[in-house]
Amino acid sequence: MVVRVGYARTSTAQEEQDTSIEGQIVELERAGCVKVISERRSAFKGKNRPGWDELWSLVGRGGVDEVVVADQSRLSRSGDDMEFLELCAARGTKVIALVGGEIEIESIGGFMQAGMMSVFSQMQSRLTAAKVRDGLRRRKAEGYYACGMVPFGYRYDGQRVVPCPENWEKARLMWTGLMDAGCNVSGWIAATKADWTPRGVKAWIANPILRGIVRGEHGATEALISWKEWAEAQNMLKTRSRMRGQAAHRVHLFTGLVQCEACGKSLHNVKDRAVPRLKCKTRTCSQYGRGLRVEIVKKKVIDALAGQAAELAKTATAPAKEPPEAGQIRAQIEALEAARLAGVDGLEDKVDNLRRQLKALQQVDGSARYEVLAELFSDPATLELATDEELRAVVLRFVEAITWPGGLESLAITLR
Repeated sequence: MVVRVGYARTSTAQEEQDTSIEGQIVELERAGCVKVISERRSAFKGKNRPGWDELWSLVGRGGVDEVVVADQSRLSRSGDDMEFLELCAARGTKVIALVGGEIEIESIGGFMQAGMMSVFSQMQSRLTAAKVRDGLRRRKAEGYYACGMVPFGYRYDGQRVVPCPENWEKARLMWTGLMDAGCNVSGWIAATKADWTPRGVKAWIANPILRGIVRGEHGATEALISWKEWAEAQNMLKTRSRMRGQAAHRVHLFTGLVQCEACGKSLHNVKDRAVPRLKCKTRTCSQYGRGLRVEIVKKKVIDALAGQAAELAKTATAPAKEPPEAGQIRAQIEALEAARLAGVDGLEDKVDNLRRQLKALQQVDGSARYEVLAELFSDPATLELATDEELRAVVLRFVEAITWPGGLESLAITLR
C-alpha cells in the first residue's frame, strides 16, 4: 500500500480563504491521501508552522511514500522547500503537485524547474509585500488611516487626527499605569486584565501620535504625553529587554552530552506529554523527531559509572582538565571584549552566547566539590540519589562520550 500524505495551506486565517483550504483538502483526499495536514500560516514571513514541521518529521522518520500538494508554492515561499525536496529525495519519497505533476530534484532539469518555481514563489511574495507597504505609505501620506493606525485615545474626524473625548482620560490613565509598573507590559496586562496584547501595548507606546506628531509634522495634534515621558518609557523598555537577554541559561542534566549517531549532532531536551526526553532536531537526519526518555539515559549512565565505581573513586579527587574547546571559546570572548572596549557595538549577544557555551563545557560545576564526587563513588548506590547538578559534574568528569544509535533504549557509553 502506498502511504500518501497531503499538505494544504493558506497564508491567513481570514474567512475569505475558507473555500481555498477546504478545496485543497477535498482534492488531496480525492488523490488518495491517507492523512492530510492543513494549516493557515504564512510560508513567507512565518517561522512558526506546526503543520510544516509535522510534515518534515513524518518524512524524516521514513514510511511516507508520497507527499501531495496543490502546487509547489503551498510548501514554502521562503526557500526551504528546496531543503524539503532534498530530504524527500534522500528518503525515497515522491513529491506530487496536483498542478504540474511530480516535483523532483535528482535530474538536472527537475532541479532547475523546482529551483525556478521556488525563486518565483519568493519573488511573488516579496512583490506583494512591497506593494502593500507602498500602498500604506501613500495612504498615510494622503491623510488616510487604516484601522489601528490611529492609537487608542485619538480618532480621525475625516480631516485630521484629534483626541477622542470618550477615551482620552482612559488613555492617560493607561500610560500612568504602565509607567508605575516600570513598563512591565505583561505584568500590567495581568494586573489590570486589559484586553491588550504585549505587542499591541508596545506599539501604542511607540506611536508618535502620542507625542503630537502626525505624518512627521510636530504639533499637528494634542500630545497625550511629553517628550520626557516618552524618553523615560523607552529607557525602561530597553532596560527590561537587556535584563531578559541576560537571563540565566538553564543547563539540563544531559545538555550537549548525548550525540545522535546518524548526524553527529547533540540531542535536544524536550518535554513530550510532560515526560522529559532527548530528541534529534536535525531535519535532514534519519532520526529527526525521534529520541528516548531522559530517565532511561540517566539509568544507563548510572549503571555504567557504578560498574567502574571502584576505579573511578581513586581518581575522584584529582583535578579535572579543561577541554580544548573551552580555551578556544575563552580566547574568542577576550577578543570580542577587546573589540567592545575599542568601541565596536552589537557584540553583547555574541559574548553572552559564548559565555553560555563555556559554562556548558566546564568539566565540574563550581558548586560540585571533588570530595563530594569521591563520596558518591564510595557506594555505587548513592549515584541514584545524586542531584542532577552532582551527576552532571560526574558525567563531565568521567564519561568520554554518550552516543545514541537509535531506538527507544539503545545507548553507547564510553568512560574516560
